[in-house]
Amino acid sequence: MLETAHIVSGPAGFMEKLLPALHADRFVPGLAPRSWTIRQSVPRRSHLLVVETRRGTATMRGTTVAIQSPGLLWLPGDHEGTLEVEAGAQGYLISVSDDVLTRTVAGSAEALHLRRTIDRLVLREGTQLATTFAAITESCSTLVRELNTPGRGSATMTSTHVLLLCLHLWRSVISEEASDDAAQRGDGPRLVGNFLQMVELHYRDGWPIARYAAALGVTDDKLHAHCKREKGCSPRAIVHQRLIHEACMRLRQLDLPVEQIGYGLGFRDPGYFNRFFRKYQNASPGAYRRRARQDPGQLGPSYAAWP
Repeated sequence: MLETAHIVSGPAGFMEKLLPALHADRFVPGLAPRSWTIRQSVPRRSHLLVVETRRGTATMRGTTVAIQSPGLLWLPGDHEGTLEVEAGAQGYLISVSDDVLTRTVAGSAEALHLRRTIDRLVLREGTQLATTFAAITESCSTLVRELNTPGRGSATMTSTHVLLLCLHLWRSVISEEASDDAAQRGDGPRLVGNFLQMVELHYRDGWPIARYAAALGVTDDKLHAHCKREKGCSPRAIVHQRLIHEACMRLRQLDLPVEQIGYGLGFRDPGYFNRFFRKYQNASPGAYRRRARQDPGQLGPSYAAWP
């Protein structure tokens, strides 16, 4: 899909609106229902619907679920559907790109847990939000205010409240997760899944594999064994594949100098970036970019199946 989210607002009919990486709307009581059609976009966007009064519904894949106030629904970026609130409803609709989410949660000590939470659909109502709903609506209100009338430090303020919303979502679902450390780390497929999510957060940071293993609470050897069993390659190869996937995408889509693309991926030495890229693509970054623009069908491995 294109970079649009389609918004239907009351009786006014269908409108298309190009959304920025972070968008926040406050809807107030009105005489007509409001609805939003959420479609997958590039880049992916997640949506948070907060219903303070009256009632809302979400229709996804032919199934409709009700959202009682006070309540919220978090839709990760791979979900499509229609959101609707009754006439007289009050609340917020927040839209945030996956890139903003990734950069926001990456620096948090709870990054792995937050990533798992924001990648799933979350529906919470009533007593499930008894201790957090006021804080959630306060963060939504702050986002609306800062985005509409930015001031000094607005970028930091907005990223802080996006992080707070992610933390509140995680806290609201944490009771469903296993509480013991072994279950949190998991084994086999769960461990590798956690590793892939951590790679997504830190592949540009130059982490050694030992640091990934320590963060996951396992030894290097155990992480290596499970990655070989589940993915057929080593943890280092997985990190390198993620870097190459991102490098190829940026070279195809961005008109930045090759050195700047390498720097954005954590390579401080342009020569090393060239050697690293050539090892996996059998071509320099510049040659790959020229070939991609001349003949997109002859690019070799695309790593499109990256999880």
